[in-house]
Amino acid sequence: MEPRVRFNARIEGVEYDLLDELIGYAVRRAQLSIYEDFAATMEADEITPQRFSSLVIVENNPGISQSRLAEVMGIARSGVVAIIDGFEKAGLMERRASGDRRSYSLLLTQAGTRLLKRYKRAVKEHDERISAGLTLTEKAQLRRLLSKLGTA
Repeated sequence: MEPRVRFNARIEGVEYDLLDELIGYAVRRAQLSIYEDFAATMEADEITPQRFSSLVIVENNPGISQSRLAEVMGIARSGVVAIIDGFEKAGLMERRASGDRRSYSLLLTQAGTRLLKRYKRAVKEHDERISAGLTLTEKAQLRRLLSKLGTA
């Protein structure tokens, strides 16, 4: 396996021109750095941000349908099916028949709930690590500003 190349958000001696003025470029560069830390934090469990998010959404919305989960996460239904298949095989999540024969309700198993508790601690530590250079006020402001971008 090839060693992971560490992402460098800013390389000395490289002229970025217009890129330095673009919000999207700055957000993407930050996202790459954040994702790298998340991956290093969760790689032993093979948990991606998508997988983590799906566990959190299902835990907090017991009985949510696969279609609704796909909508909430902004991914194709087939992508959610693949995620759920993996969790179901690992005994972390279960599908239950709903009133509609074409739809299943999703629930975490007891093992899924226990494991998610550990994942949440690790992700919270990751989030604190990547945002350590910001004050509480700046963190709140950044979340607010990113939320505005997400609804534009």
